Amino acid sequence: MTEGLELDRAFETLGRKRNNPRSASASRQAAASRSNFIDQRLFAKMAADNVKPAPVSSDAEFLRRVTLDLTGRIPTPEAAETFLNSTESDKRAKLIDSLLDSDAYSDQFTLFFLNKFRVSRNHESISVPARNTFYEFVRSFVQTDRPYDQFVREMLAANGEVDTQPGTQFFARWMDVNGPIQDSWDDITDKITTTFLGFKTECVSCHNGRAHLEKINLWLTRRTREQFWQTSAFLSRMYYIRWSDDVIGFRPRIVLIDRDYGSYSGSVNPGNPGNRPARTGAVVDPEFILNRAKPRGDNWRQDLGRIVTEDKQFARATANHLWANFFGHGIVDPPEAWDFMRTDGKTPPPEGWPSQNAHPELLDDLADFFIRNNFQLKPLLRQIVSSDAYQLSSTYDGEWQPAYIRYFAKFEARRLSAEQLYDALTVATRTEQPMTVAGLAKALRYANQLPDATEPSTDFRVVDFLNQAGRGNWTTIDRSEEPTILGLLFSMNEAQVVQRSMGTSSAAISSRNQVLRIDAMPISDEEAIRKMYLATLTRFPLNVETAAVLRYRNGARAQWLSDLQWALLNKLDFTFNY
Repeated sequence: MTEGLELDRAFETLGRKRNNPRSASASRQAAASRSNFIDQRLFAKMAADNVKPAPVSSDAEFLRRVTLDLTGRIPTPEAAETFLNSTESDKRAKLIDSLLDSDAYSDQFTLFFLNKFRVSRNHESISVPARNTFYEFVRSFVQTDRPYDQFVREMLAANGEVDTQPGTQFFARWMDVNGPIQDSWDDITDKITTTFLGFKTECVSCHNGRAHLEKINLWLTRRTREQFWQTSAFLSRMYYIRWSDDVIGFRPRIVLIDRDYGSYSGSVNPGNPGNRPARTGAVVDPEFILNRAKPRGDNWRQDLGRIVTEDKQFARATANHLWANFFGHGIVDPPEAWDFMRTDGKTPPPEGWPSQNAHPELLDDLADFFIRNNFQLKPLLRQIVSSDAYQLSSTYDGEWQPAYIRYFAKFEARRLSAEQLYDALTVATRTEQPMTVAGLAKALRYANQLPDATEPSTDFRVVDFLNQAGRGNWTTIDRSEEPTILGLLFSMNEAQVVQRSMGTSSAAISSRNQVLRIDAMPISDEEAIRKMYLATLTRFPLNVETAAVLRYRNGARAQWLSDLQWALLNKLDFTFNY
C-alpha cells in the first residue's frame, strides 16, 4: 500500500514539474491526429510532461504478446511465419480480428472470468455438476459476446437448484453455510461490490470506517456499518435449502429461493452468532451504499442487478479490470480497491493524498465506449490491443523512472500465468495431450480450458505443474504470477519440460514432437535452428545466437536440437510476456 502511494505521488510530482503550456498545446495537436482515443489521451499526457514513450514493438514481439493476451497460447510456428513474412500494411489489425474470432479467445476469457468468480468444486457447496453448469454459463457468455451487463443481471437474480440453474453457483460459492444467514448476505455483498464495482466493503461489514480506515481508504472512512447492512438487505429475501441425495457420501445440493417479504435484521441466533461482531437488532431496508438507490419492486435481487449495472462505476470498473489484464496494472490500481475520494479527475483528493486515478478522462472514455457498444467485450478489447500504447516495446530507450509506469510509457513485461506456461510449453513442443475433466464428455487439450483449479484431477503431473507455477486453488491459496527461484529450478528439472523436448521417440511424450519434426526435415542445421527459435520463442535467432548453437552442437541433430529447445524453454524470453 505504501509503495503504491509513493508511486502515485511520484507520478503527480513529475506531471507538475514538467508540464509546460506550450508543449502541452503542441502535444494535444499531435495526439489529435491519432485515430485511437486511447492514444490521444495517453500520448498527449506523455508529451505534455516530457515523458518519452518506448519505440513501437517489433512484429515478432507484437505477435507473441497479443496471441498470449487474447488466446492464452503462443503462436504455432506456421502462424508465426505467415505473419512475419506478410507485407500487408494492416496485418496487425487482421491478426487481432482473427484471434478475437478464435475458439482459443473464448477459452482464455472464460478463464479470465472464472478466475474472478472462483466457483470451484473445492468449495463445500459446489458439486461437480454445479461447477460444470457455471463453466458452460460463463463460456456461452464469452463465446457469443453477450452483453456483460445482461450476464451480470441474470447471475445476480438467479434462483433454483445449484446443480442445474446457471448463475446460482456464484451465491453458493460465497455463502457461509455454517454461520447465520446474515453472514452469507454480507459475504456475497462484499463480493458483488468488489467484483463488479471495484471497491471492497468487507471492512465496513464489521465496523464503521471512521477510526479504522483512514490510512487505507478515505471514502470508506465516511461509510458506516449500517450503510453496509442496507446494501446487504438487497439479498435479505433470498434464502437457501441445503440437502443431499447421496446418503453415503454427502453431495451438496443447494436450492436458492426468493421470498416477496422480509428485511435485513441484526438479530441472530445467540448459539450461532457467526464470525462478525455482534449486530444491533435494528431492521434495515435496502439502500445501495454507492448511490443510495432503492428497489423498485418486491424482487430485491433483481433490482440489485439493475442498480449495479446501471451505475457508470460498473462500466469503469470493468474497463479498468480489462485494462489491467493487458497492461499489468490498472488505470486505477489495485483494480479492486477504488477509493472514490481519490479517483474523480474533477475533484482533487484531500491534501497529502495523491490521486488514485492516473488517467481519469481516459477511463471515462473507455467506460463510455463500453456502454455505447452495448457492454460487449470484443469491441473494447479490440480498441485496447489496437492502440499504439499497447503495441509499445518493453525495451525503453533512455533512463527509465518508476513514475513512468503510470504513463504506460512502455509495455511492462510480466511472467506468464500458470495456464499460459503449460499451454505455451505444449504448443512449443507439439505435445498437446487430452485431459479428462470430471463430468465433461469431451477431453480438453489446453490448461486454459479447465473449468476450475482442481482439474485435471486424474493427471497429477499437470496439476503439479500448474500448482508449482502459481495457479492457486480458488479457495484458500491465491493465484501468484511472481517468479521464484524454486519455480525456475522446477522448470529446469521437471520431467514434463525435459521429456517434451527429448529428441528420441522412446523418451518423448509424443513421437512427433517439435524436435523430431524439425530433425526429420531435409534442411540445413542453420535452418533447423531458425525453426526451433520460431517454434519456441516466436522469433528468428540473432546471428550471434545461431553461431553459438552451431559452435556447441554435439552428437546427432535430434540430440542437440533437444538441448537447444530445453535451453530456450528456460529463457526469460519464453516465461515472460514482453
